[in-house]
Amino acid sequence: MQKYLDQLISDMQMIGEKAKANLIPDEVFDPVKMMELEESPEQTMGFWFGLSQENFPTSDRLNEQQLDQMAIEFEELWGAFGFYPDFPDKLPSKLKYELMREYLNKPCQYWAKGWAFHFEFCHYDPDECPFGSEFCRCKEYQ
Repeated sequence: MQKYLDQLISDMQMIGEKAKANLIPDEVFDPVKMMELEESPEQTMGFWFGLSQENFPTSDRLNEQQLDQMAIEFEELWGAFGFYPDFPDKLPSKLKYELMREYLNKPCQYWAKGWAFHFEFCHYDPDECPFGSEFCRCKEYQ
């Protein structure tokens, strides 16, 4: 499995570097072009990355070290596209990995002109919190 993960990580890093190279710096950003974002198509996150959920093994096939490694690499890839996951402090890598893997099938917009997209995962309903009761921040807002 590690050999496969090493190749997958290499692919993720290459994709991330290409995405970073295509970003248009903020100083070139023209607010008038905001309409482009609103008109840009929604595709799955996997589409934007060029990777599908099937490329990523389920968490039960990975050991703790591999889960740590994959969660870090996933966050790096997301960041290269301006996608920023918002996780509670000390959330285990397994949960991070599972959530980011799941989101590969979720539609979203991508805009290479420096726009950042923040993903909270949670809708602030403790009964349906994806982080589980131990890491739930929802209850802070009750």
